[in-house]
Amino acid sequence: MKKIILMMISCALLFAGCQSKEEKAEKLIREELSKTLLDFESYQPIETKVKEAKLNLYNDTTFWRQGIVLALSMKKTGDAIDQKKEAEEHMNIWGPPSYYSSSYSDSKYYQYKKEYDDANASFLSGIIICKAIAENIKDSIEKCDTSLVIGWEVTHRFRCKTRGGNSTIADYRYVIDKDFKNILLREDTDDRDDKDTRDALETVLSGYWDEISF
Repeated sequence: MKKIILMMISCALLFAGCQSKEEKAEKLIREELSKTLLDFESYQPIETKVKEAKLNLYNDTTFWRQGIVLALSMKKTGDAIDQKKEAEEHMNIWGPPSYYSSSYSDSKYYQYKKEYDDANASFLSGIIICKAIAENIKDSIEKCDTSLVIGWEVTHRFRCKTRGGNSTIADYRYVIDKDFKNILLREDTDDRDDKDTRDALETVLSGYWDEISF
């Protein structure tokens, strides 16, 4: 009986060792999607590609989280710009207080003037915050060994159904540890938030924030 058990264990270990990197990645991804995908029964893998994942802004979880914060700060700053423009348009409509203006038009002007000032303050503070986050990310990445291999970068394409029941094709990018045991990071290339995060990190690499001064 013991011999049979040992043989079974040996066969299982041999099978695990013979699995390709793609098969190991797909197994781990399938387990993850079974918990997170809306309609896992409709899941159909199409293509999986695996390559070494090196330490960079897009593969490290700490940098990615900082990118999320930067993206949110950039969004708030952009919203403040829109609010400034809208308030300024209303200010121009009502015009600055003058001898010929009424108390009503004056009150409307001051109302939108305050909205403009508040939005401008939010915009300026937002720029300061964004620049500080970007500089922190840049300083950290410059101190890192970007040649360091931290695991595996996996691109996985699959078919599934949406909430409405329509069939769609999704493209996910994963960073998986060296032993194919844990998913360190997941990026949905079609997700708006993930796109914003990647775009925010790209502004750091491009030197965009270095050119902004007060």
